[in-house]
Amino acid sequence: MKNLPLIPTLMVLFFVILMVNMGFWQIRRAAQKEQLIELLADENVTKITQKSQIQDLPKYANVKLKGHFVDSPQLLLDNQVDEGQQGYHAFTPFVVDDLNLIIMVNRGWLVKNKFSDEQLGIESNQITLMGKLNTPPKVGIQLGEIELIQERAIQVITYYEEDKIKRFVQERLCKSLDCVVSSKILMMAKSQPQGFKRDWKPIVMQPSKHIAYAVQWFAMTLVLIVIFVYWLRKQSVAKD
Repeated sequence: MKNLPLIPTLMVLFFVILMVNMGFWQIRRAAQKEQLIELLADENVTKITQKSQIQDLPKYANVKLKGHFVDSPQLLLDNQVDEGQQGYHAFTPFVVDDLNLIIMVNRGWLVKNKFSDEQLGIESNQITLMGKLNTPPKVGIQLGEIELIQERAIQVITYYEEDKIKRFVQERLCKSLDCVVSSKILMMAKSQPQGFKRDWKPIVMQPSKHIAYAVQWFAMTLVLIVIFVYWLRKQSVAKD
């Protein structure tokens, strides 16, 4: 055992480092999930009075904005399934008055086979809007790109391409250089009018499961080390 075999030792060392890192990654994920669960349960509402607040606030923070909806451009995110039915998520621009800030608002889910443009009608008067901040929806694998047409008021999209949509909305609605289109979206609260079906319950794995996975990774690391040490001893005895 004085001279460790190079290749087996390097292989074992590689897997030990990998599995230990995976274990600590699961522990970090557990901490993140605990924070997320706390945010989902938090009922405190932040009134937006500065542009920087939206960027600085965490995901799922409750916010209150004063402004008005704009009826164009509105986006329908396709392939959204609810209780086995195909539908859309409707995104409508909301201008935060006095801040020259625009944020896309997810007004909820509509069934596809009964949809008509009239359903997206909005009132343009000033309102106080409440909801949860979120990042735009993403998919694991995106096939192709969306096409946005400037002249069209309502457009169906298959993916929410954040950068392209931000530029598109900015070109359509921004009239001055200090106008900002937020990189976040707002999931409109259920209590708000002018919305559709809203059931904002993200699928969150419990922190305890991440801890269980971490224990598994550490246990497998220990088993690997024990097996390697046992193998080394067997090799040493065989040589003697």
